[in-house]
Amino acid sequence: MLGSERLQTAIVLLAQGTIRQLEAAVQLAKTDWRDVLVAAELADADWPARLDAELGPEAA
Repeated sequence: MLGSERLQTAIVLLAQGTIRQLEAAVQLAKTDWRDVLVAAELADADWPARLDAELGPEAA
């Protein structure tokens, strides 16, 4: 799961531009990746729309 776009986006969102928070998010993902998704609000069924809102729609 650590290689998924969804989890990687969650980690970046939680980092909020700081290395310290990035490292904390990565450590949390190693402990339980589901907690990262919840913290970044990417755990619910609407996560594809949230990814699109943050990253833009997937290119064809």
